[in-house]
Amino acid sequence: MSYSKIPNSIKEIIDKYIRYNFRPFTYKMLADRLRIDPNTLVQRINRNPEYFEIKGDRPKIVTLRKDLEKIYFYRDKNICQICQEEKESDELLIRFKDPYLGEKNKGDNLHDWDNVITCCQNCKEINLIKKLSYKKKVERIGTENYIWEYREIEIREINKEKNPYLELYFPDLKDSEIKYEHYFEFNALIGQGWYHIIDDKNERCEIQS
Repeated sequence: MSYSKIPNSIKEIIDKYIRYNFRPFTYKMLADRLRIDPNTLVQRINRNPEYFEIKGDRPKIVTLRKDLEKIYFYRDKNICQICQEEKESDELLIRFKDPYLGEKNKGDNLHDWDNVITCCQNCKEINLIKKLSYKKKVERIGTENYIWEYREIEIREINKEKNPYLELYFPDLKDSEIKYEHYFEFNALIGQGWYHIIDDKNERCEIQS
């Protein structure tokens, strides 16, 4: 398998960022974790500046560039995170789990490390499906006990072109810049209860309404 052409000295640095969940480092902190002299680390980074963002003055903070596809390919070992097949680099691209993350947080958060996955050309149009796990939690509010139910359901993200006939009935839409409809389609729910969306870590997450 031919991985992206990343120098071995830079792969060693990327490995440390992966291990520590891409947290920022000072030169000294990163050098200590690599067990090399800080001057050696500075030389490596200066020879390959396209991989890094340097901020601050004293101390300078070093982070990896979030917009480089080959860093994600290396992180995911050239494996498509949808079909789980290993591919050549030229068959891969990156894809966002939540393409509306930047809009929701009013900032450029699309390239947050947890929001970007490696994807092959065959899977680039496949809808990502989120699932809810089932659990019960008893919570006391005042003098009452409440049972919160979580059931496993499938949520499919839908993103399609807006129906052009809507403008005939809603003239205000003519000047709208929204060209696509974005919504979530749920499977049938059985029974009663509260249904909160959780992520792979079983933590509650927000969705675009």
